Amino acid sequence: MFWDLFQHYQIGQLDEKLARVQADAAAQAGNVVAARTVDERVDRLVLMCHALFELVQQSTGITEEQLKAKILEVDLRDGTADGKIVPKPKRCPKCDAMISPKFGRCLFCGREDPAAPVAS
Repeated sequence: MFWDLFQHYQIGQLDEKLARVQADAAAQAGNVVAARTVDERVDRLVLMCHALFELVQQSTGITEEQLKAKILEVDLRDGTADGKIVPKPKRCPKCDAMISPKFGRCLFCGREDPAAPVAS
């Protein structure tokens, strides 16, 4: 009798582990699909950037060195040469709370940030 109870307990534990492994495998498959989608979008953006630069280069004569200098200039606008633009939070002039660049307005008093980019 005790042996049967113990075996049922162990079977229950194994069923729980199996369910967790199956859920993890499903999540992993979803992550792989999402990563492929991001890779495809990045590849398309790289292609578009190359085509746009070639068009601009043909019509204006801009060199790759000038492009690289401009990329560095834009990269440094957030204070760090890290290959990306990361807007910094700033203080709300109305209530002195920190305004997240993600929202474009103060979450405490509701004041709009006029420097925030327009959402599209």
